Amino acid sequence: MAPALMKAIAVLLVAAAGACALAVNKTIESDDGDVIDCVDVYQQPAFKHAPPGSRLLLQPEPERSMKAMAAAASLSTPTPQELHPTWRKHGRSCPPGTVAIRRDSPRASPEVARRASPFGRPGGGGGSTYTPQVMDNMKGKVEVAAAYACNMAYLGARVTVPYWKVDVHPDELSMNYLLIGYTLDKSFTPFPGSPPPQTLTNQIAVGLVSWPALYGDSLSRLFVYYSNDGGVNNNCFNLDCGGFHLTPSPLALGNSFSNADSQIGGERYGVPVGIHRDPTGENWWVTVLDHAIGYYPPTVFDTRFPEAFYVEMGGRVLDTRPGGNHTTTPMGNGMPSCAGSRFAATIMDYHAVNYNGVLANDKADRGVTTTPSCYGVNPLGTDTDRGGYMVSYGGPGGIYCDQAD
Repeated sequence: MAPALMKAIAVLLVAAAGACALAVNKTIESDDGDVIDCVDVYQQPAFKHAPPGSRLLLQPEPERSMKAMAAAASLSTPTPQELHPTWRKHGRSCPPGTVAIRRDSPRASPEVARRASPFGRPGGGGGSTYTPQVMDNMKGKVEVAAAYACNMAYLGARVTVPYWKVDVHPDELSMNYLLIGYTLDKSFTPFPGSPPPQTLTNQIAVGLVSWPALYGDSLSRLFVYYSNDGGVNNNCFNLDCGGFHLTPSPLALGNSFSNADSQIGGERYGVPVGIHRDPTGENWWVTVLDHAIGYYPPTVFDTRFPEAFYVEMGGRVLDTRPGGNHTTTPMGNGMPSCAGSRFAATIMDYHAVNYNGVLANDKADRGVTTTPSCYGVNPLGTDTDRGGYMVSYGGPGGIYCDQAD
């Protein structure tokens, strides 16, 4: 038997074994090549290590849901245009009592990708824009261009993350995201204009990322992330580490979105994402398109995580310096942040979740950038029509990024 054929059969056998281990109720083949397994909600990876005979209960979505908060803030119709998961086309869906889990692509190298985490703490600094500590990892340098807020104690945040199709180097990634974090530094107190904390032990992020090594292609795909040690050792994407508890929803982690092609200077598409904790509960809920897709229980974090002191939104790129030069992988849509919301990638509709569990206006008017001449950030202020803060960011990358700022 030919070696190539044997390898293909081995890949299929591994995928089939994984699907059987998850007690698959139904399998859906998506138009983009994804295979989605509908798995019994209590057979998902988060419950895999439950003690024999026990039956952990999935927590119900809190009464103060993101959908309810968005409706109260008149944000139920997002701007820009809303996207829809590709695997849900043609009316396909998972049965009640199941959750959608995307199989790893045979074209991906997820274990290699996970060792090149784009998170961790940029750390320290102050002023309107600061340059973080170098965030090198085993695969290259993590470039950051984002805006942040640490004006109060938060119970979460909600933004609309832009959707752009970009060409990404096979070994790299380009990300658009929302992140919240909590520091154990007892001397830190958030207030308007305060510098960011030096450390962020507990972090949660959600957004869209083009990451060929993790997903097998350059499509912009949904991800979640958490760390309970500031990204030093634990960088847990999607269902890694067993921390994220899926709830039945129309989304699957890693799914792409269909019928969307944002145009520079023209029509734009985006995905509303949010992270929040109900004032009466302890779980941190993640929402996409204002649907709760799951939560992180307090047991996931080794230390207290009662609130967030830091909110960050923008873009990240992994630069592996192909050919010895700075990568040409774009951040955002490749336009510089100074081009503004009509042309550059732009986070829209940023609202903080305050201690009353209400979406409130807040300013993410300070920036964090690793190479400002390459990938920049431009806080634009409050949208006068809808409310909510806007932040443009990004850049084309390329050899000019190696020039001194």
